[in-house]
Amino acid sequence: MCIFLDPNGYYAILGVPEHAKYREIRSAYRRLARKYHPDRNNSEYSQAIIRKINAAFEVLSDREKRRQYDETGLDNILEEVENTMNETNSNKKININESLNPKLQTPTTLDVPKGRFHIIIEPSLCLAFGSCERLAPRVFVVEKNKLINPKAIVVSETGANFNTILAAAETCPTKAIIIIDRYTGKQIYP
Repeated sequence: MCIFLDPNGYYAILGVPEHAKYREIRSAYRRLARKYHPDRNNSEYSQAIIRKINAAFEVLSDREKRRQYDETGLDNILEEVENTMNETNSNKKININESLNPKLQTPTTLDVPKGRFHIIIEPSLCLAFGSCERLAPRVFVVEKNKLINPKAIVVSETGANFNTILAAAETCPTKAIIIIDRYTGKQIYP
């Protein structure tokens, strides 16, 4: 099974399905921009969040960039988007690689958009072998501070690409990791 998952979740950032029309994308962008714009939101993370929203809209609102993004992912258009954003913000240089880094999604009271795939660990099945943590350390962590009955937990649904997450789930001997597609609602694994 080969499913393309864009590493920065542009569709997930805007909260629209992959088949969304331009009007849906624009509407979602405006709603999120009003909510997270630094002039309206005093959170220290609002600038990083609005950069992600702007980058997602920049790609998904342009027909050619979106087609290229859907076919090949982010790598081929990253440079073009960075150039466009730097031109429009010439007095303030933006490094798009930093602004789109999933590690910026720190726990806050803001409801930061999540990845396309919802990852659940069934605690009654988890035996904390740690194979998931070894394969995807930015996604899964075994609770090392618990002496009795430690469990693996999900720290970031966007910390690795889909194939890495799926490989980590497949190494779980008890099939405690469940992956659900948020767009379709279908269970992908197990």
